[in-house]
Amino acid sequence: MRPRPQDRSLAQQLSRAFILLGALVAAAGLLTALAYGVTWVWLTPELERSRLAVTAEGAAYAAMIDEENGLRGYMMTRDARFLEAYTSGASRLARANDVLPAYVGSVPELAASMLGTRLAEENWRARWAAAAADTRPGSIAPAMPEGKALFDAYRTEEREFAESLNRRNEVLSRQDQQAVAARVVLELAVFIAILFLAIRQHRALRDSIVTPVAALLGHIGSVRDGTLEAVAPAGPRELRQLGEGLNDMVGALAAARTIGESRDQALRAHSIQLRQILDASREFSESLNLAYVVGAVRQSTAAVGGYERVLVWLMDDEQKRLVNSEAGESAAQSEAPVEMGHGVAGRAAKSGRIAFEGAGGQVRFGDGNVGLVMAIAVPLIVGARVVGALEARHAEATVATVKEVEVLEMLATHAATAVESARLHEVVEERSQQDALTRLFNRRRLEEDLDAECKRCARYRRPLAFVMMDVDHFKAFNDSHGHPQADTALQEVAEVIAGCVRTTDTAYRYGGEEFCVLLRETTADDAMHFAERLRARIEKRFTSGGTRGITASFGVAEFSAATPMPRSLVEAADAAMYESKRAGRNCVVLSSASQFAVATTNEVAATSELPTTANAKAE
Repeated sequence: MRPRPQDRSLAQQLSRAFILLGALVAAAGLLTALAYGVTWVWLTPELERSRLAVTAEGAAYAAMIDEENGLRGYMMTRDARFLEAYTSGASRLARANDVLPAYVGSVPELAASMLGTRLAEENWRARWAAAAADTRPGSIAPAMPEGKALFDAYRTEEREFAESLNRRNEVLSRQDQQAVAARVVLELAVFIAILFLAIRQHRALRDSIVTPVAALLGHIGSVRDGTLEAVAPAGPRELRQLGEGLNDMVGALAAARTIGESRDQALRAHSIQLRQILDASREFSESLNLAYVVGAVRQSTAAVGGYERVLVWLMDDEQKRLVNSEAGESAAQSEAPVEMGHGVAGRAAKSGRIAFEGAGGQVRFGDGNVGLVMAIAVPLIVGARVVGALEARHAEATVATVKEVEVLEMLATHAATAVESARLHEVVEERSQQDALTRLFNRRRLEEDLDAECKRCARYRRPLAFVMMDVDHFKAFNDSHGHPQADTALQEVAEVIAGCVRTTDTAYRYGGEEFCVLLRETTADDAMHFAERLRARIEKRFTSGGTRGITASFGVAEFSAATPMPRSLVEAADAAMYESKRAGRNCVVLSSASQFAVATTNEVAATSELPTTANAKAE
């Protein structure tokens, strides 16, 4: 008795399906190979011999035509050159006649027709062609009509032979086409049979495997969603065993859920609060931007604890006081700096402990106590160092519990790390863009600013100027005074530059003793005035000060079609600066598309100066 499909194992069902499909494919391959073998062994060689026979017969007929034409030309003209065609045709005819028997000798009707053609050919050659070829000038030639009659008889035989060959070739071609069609039909039938078997097997596998697996997955999904009910297992043995094991697990889960429901009630509230703390810590730990981190800390703390207002105080290490992080946002919300030990935030920062502010003053309570508070301050501690304080305020006095304080302390722990990381990142970012000696921006910052400003000027067609300056004879100054004095001189030059630039301009140390200034919203003429004023102040500073003999040469370039890119703008100013060196140093040169212009002190004195900083006006 054959087992039912549901009684078979999964491996048995899959094996049976593959065996059936493999047997059908093998049978199809065997039939196809047999059909191809019959065609290649019998029909294809026969068709190829027929085609070669047609080709050979055509070559023989063409050779006979050449012989006949050559003899006729010779008989008419007695020109021996015509006999070359006869000789050549006879040679080709002999080769064709040697080939034809191998192609048509096995077919009686073709062999008889070929024999008739050969006899007519030999009759023409023996009775007329041989005599005509041997005729010499002055001798009697055979009659032309007799030769024509003999050749016409050959043509009649040859035509019948050619038609017989063509008919056989057509028959064989049709048989070849029929064989191809038969193979196509056979292959199509095999494909349909395979497709039918595959569909049948697919349905069988779907009913015996896919459907039970889908039911089992649905049961697993129901268990995942909380429906702990047993189901009747179906399908192969393996799936039924899996279903029985799943039912056992469902029973165990149902029993465990009954026990755990009471425990979950107590943990749910705590879990929700932990999730809020986790989300809050992720929110203000995702960025290294200090403003964003501080804002996220305030918003997340207010959302978790339901506070009316949250303040983040940052430690000012130089003045040893707390600075409100909201100071840069709005004057209405800003709080004055808090000295250490003053206020709830100052007390928390000084003691490194949580501090409270009650409705009528200060309050203190220990573990497990509850009191009315207006504000809670938690120190922000990283390692053993206080970096600030987190102050949470209610609109009115509210009962504070130990759990609330613990939640706020957890938030403060994560906030301290995030705030300190953001502060250190800002410090590192600022220092990475500053020159360590002169405290001016470095070349990295110059490249970023130049790229942005050139794009802005190109888009909005606004003026932009660039000033490049180099301290004159600085190598000789360095050699004679030493490196410490040279560094001091560069710092003083940087101070002069910083005192001359406007708040909208930016000064940089380009490298070595070279400095540059990016003048926004400034034309070339105004940039020349600025450069000349800076040149004069440097000369005055180092003439009246302790360090003497330092001057600078300047090159000025304006953003234009000739200098549309940051690199070309810098190169133009640099070229103008070296032109000022060649012009005698301690002067200003303007770069243009066609020429350089040298500005003198008298020329600049007759024009108004650009707006400068307060330090520059004081000088």
